[in-house]
Amino acid sequence: MIITSTQNSIFKQILKLQDKKFRDKNNCFFIEGKKQIEEIPKDWNIKQILISEKHKNSINNFKNVTSLSEHLFNKLSTTKSSQGIITIVEKRHYKIEDIIKNIGMFIILENIQDPGNLGTIIRSAAAFDAKAVFVSKGSVDIYSDKTLRSTMGSIFHIPVLDNIDIKNILAVMKKEKITVFAASLNGEKYLNNIKVPKKCAFIIGNESNGITNETENLADELIKINIPGKCESLNAAIASSIIMYEITKDYGHSLFYNKK
Repeated sequence: MIITSTQNSIFKQILKLQDKKFRDKNNCFFIEGKKQIEEIPKDWNIKQILISEKHKNSINNFKNVTSLSEHLFNKLSTTKSSQGIITIVEKRHYKIEDIIKNIGMFIILENIQDPGNLGTIIRSAAAFDAKAVFVSKGSVDIYSDKTLRSTMGSIFHIPVLDNIDIKNILAVMKKEKITVFAASLNGEKYLNNIKVPKKCAFIIGNESNGITNETENLADELIKINIPGKCESLNAAIASSIIMYEITKDYGHSLFYNKK
């Protein structure tokens, strides 16, 4: 059967998932593209798969599949060159207390506004084996289509916790003896000159304003990236990736990997 009517109840419910409030209420989101879907681990709950009529014979080995006419599928699709497949996925929830018991590096994001930046940071965090990404209240939605596309499926490979209260998470981390660094132009030490403990967190701030004064005061140490050229600051995603690379390159597996 192929759904062809905009009045179909299944289509109407899925269309509503384009709205953040509906995603939050129903505890699920949708992600588009075959590569993204192939990244979903088996322990994630896939609620439904939608395939366009044009691609219905090219997509195999999936359960809970519903076919849509091209017209309806295009109403859901957010890409210019669609691969004809969208998946509805149940959100994964994590307990902060369980996550911060791990040895390793944590990334805290304050008021990130650009979905491309957020998605790229999540992708880099997964690549450099950060243990989690904490996204503050006031940041862009981690489940928006632009954010998800930018993660390139990495959203499924690292815990990402949203709507976080920065003050509260830092208080919990300090109880767990996690050293908190904040990237700031006011930093007195360069990134490559700090001593990195086995449990550490790095705060990255808003693209235009950096981290707030309150958050700076809560950090254990302010650090900055050495920029020898004529540029005052870096894009948030680039700065985050440099920080994660610098932290892992000298320590590699000995510090973060394969330890609990």
